Amino acid sequence: MRPKCSECGLPFEREPGFYLGSIYFNYGLTALVVTVAYFVLYFAADVSQTTALVSLTAFCLLFPLWFFRYARSLWLGMDQYLDPAADGHDEPKR
Repeated sequence: MRPKCSECGLPFEREPGFYLGSIYFNYGLTALVVTVAYFVLYFAADVSQTTALVSLTAFCLLFPLWFFRYARSLWLGMDQYLDPAADGHDEPKR
């Protein structure tokens, strides 16, 4: 990840462990999509349970890897929205 935003200069690296909360976004969305997809495949589509299990397992392995950066971005955006810096820029805490 870049150290700061090229447009506004907002530092992305806040403090050690800051992005740990982004795991909740990643896991939550993955679990929601898999749960909904399973019930759709089970009740609405004519897909065997084995096919659904294999395809959703592959999704569970690949989707979080792809969504990783977006989850971090959502976490940073939520933090900036709920606890904005006074001047719009926080210095990294060490």
